[in-house]
Amino acid sequence: MDYSPGLRGVVAGETAISTVGMEGTSLRYRGYDAIELTKNSTYEAVASLVINDSLDEADYKKSFSKYYLQISKDKNLNQLLEEVKEKLSPMDVIRTVVSYMGELTTLMKKKLDNQDKVELTARINATVCYIIASYHKDDCDELDDSYLVASSMLPNNANKEKIEALDDMLILYAEHGFNASTFAARVTASTRSDLTSAIVSGIGTLKGELHGGANEEAVKLVNSFNSIEEAENEILKMLEEKKKIMGFGHGVYKIQDPRSDVVKKWVESLIETDFSKNRFEIAKKIDEIMTKEKKLFPNVDFYGGLLLSELGFEVDLFTPIFVAGRSVGWSAHCFEQREQDTLIRPAAKYIGIEERE
Repeated sequence: MDYSPGLRGVVAGETAISTVGMEGTSLRYRGYDAIELTKNSTYEAVASLVINDSLDEADYKKSFSKYYLQISKDKNLNQLLEEVKEKLSPMDVIRTVVSYMGELTTLMKKKLDNQDKVELTARINATVCYIIASYHKDDCDELDDSYLVASSMLPNNANKEKIEALDDMLILYAEHGFNASTFAARVTASTRSDLTSAIVSGIGTLKGELHGGANEEAVKLVNSFNSIEEAENEILKMLEEKKKIMGFGHGVYKIQDPRSDVVKKWVESLIETDFSKNRFEIAKKIDEIMTKEKKLFPNVDFYGGLLLSELGFEVDLFTPIFVAGRSVGWSAHCFEQREQDTLIRPAAKYIGIEERE
């Protein structure tokens, strides 16, 4: 059998949910261009599309609102949340609380109707959003009717532009084929385990810096420089020492990451302070150097961290926001994997000693 390290290029299953990197640049959710969806749809509509192939957002909004309200009033959950927040990082808090919440039904059923799927996904989504909101000092209890999910994670005083920017970010995070965390979730679902277990598998996988944690590392790198000149000198030195620069290149996209330009434009639009302007100029210089020296383009993580900073989020909440967006993609893949009902069990290339007495 042919061997491909990291399963690069190996077709490991079939999906009708998304296509990633076709013709080198595109990202489509069930046939719709994801970039166009940021212009014409809300995250709730995209969530419905990813889950059950419909852009009608009404059911998803209704379910999300119901569960967000329930969670906010759940005394046991809020007590647990306060306890674990004192001991764990936000990603570990999300993994723990999502596991605690469980679900209304399980994937043990062979067939779930669309309402089941929406209910299950919205419950997980609402849980993650509520946890993120709990880290803000200001209240986050006034939800925008047009952008329920995005507004649930921002303080009540957030302006419309910031809510729309976060909504676009969530749309671009919603789904991305057989990436590491989605594949982990599908492996768990393939055993006929429950949805919560599959989502927790995804959360644990996304936590790694080579996957969801890349946005945190990218913005930490940008923040480490005080000037464009310092950034240029240090990045060239890092490249000479063959150190990895987070936020550049992609395992599937070969020409550019189509999501990056959308995020970059939002960063530029939201800049209000000299500090933010300087940070953006530093980021653009790093982008320029990576293009010139390594022929590498920025992926969604590079400018994504800057956008989340402009929206007022602390660095350790960047990956949790990724979870909030990607939870619908994970759920859709789990539903699809269970309907296919095929256990994922690849072979391994043995490289040890052949035989011992």
